[in-house]
Amino acid sequence: MDASRKVVFMDKDLAKLTVYVDGPTQVPDILAKIPTKSGRDVWLILHIEIQGAEGGNLPERMFYYNSSLRVQHLKKLNDITDVVSFALLTAKRPSGEGEYYRRESYRNKLTYEYPMLKLWELDGDELQRGDNPFDWALYAGKCALDGGRNERLKLDYLKYLIEKLDSVGWSHDEKLFLFRFMDMLLHPKKIQLQKEYDAFTEQRQKEGKSMLLSAYEERVMEKSRKEGEMKRALDIASKMLSEGEPQEKILKYTGITRKELDKLVKDRAN
Repeated sequence: MDASRKVVFMDKDLAKLTVYVDGPTQVPDILAKIPTKSGRDVWLILHIEIQGAEGGNLPERMFYYNSSLRVQHLKKLNDITDVVSFALLTAKRPSGEGEYYRRESYRNKLTYEYPMLKLWELDGDELQRGDNPFDWALYAGKCALDGGRNERLKLDYLKYLIEKLDSVGWSHDEKLFLFRFMDMLLHPKKIQLQKEYDAFTEQRQKEGKSMLLSAYEERVMEKSRKEGEMKRALDIASKMLSEGEPQEKILKYTGITRKELDKLVKDRAN
């Protein structure tokens, strides 16, 4: 991959790419154009299938996705060199399902194989030693898979990973993105374990350790900040009204809306 050029996610093309295999309409998970380091300015279409235990025949779907992309793009656009598929399996597939797609009829033979990464087969210790944040994302997924319905085990994994984040030299944004992913996978649902998790984060704050916020916590803080700013603006507007300042001036200097000012005037009159 040429890291100096941006990956283009093809959401519109992804929405059009559907197959019917053993049931309702199904679509692949990610479709992107990946710039490569070849001598020419070319693009590579990368197709990734993130698949758990559910869903129709995976090998057949992978074949249909790949062949559909070839028909739609490969021969029509000169800057596309190939169509590549990849399957990230997050749970074991149904027993009896093949590892690749094979069809044979009237002496026509077709075999389609693609690379697969099976999450449960990965070495957790090796992933933890990796210096790539994606290794840790895979490890978090493996922890969620190993934990199953055991929320105590998942919380222990989450606390361990948060502590380990302090020891790596990644940027704050990289750590934040990874933390949010881990929190989404491993955050406990039981009230008692949530309280334990809150106590854990509070203790880290007391110890002066870096704090990363989940997306939910960040939204709550942002909402609280905006509510605080609004209260201050309304307080200033109320004081300006008491001093007889013109309404247009109040709107200009406080930033509140006409509706909010009218309500403030009405409340003061009552």
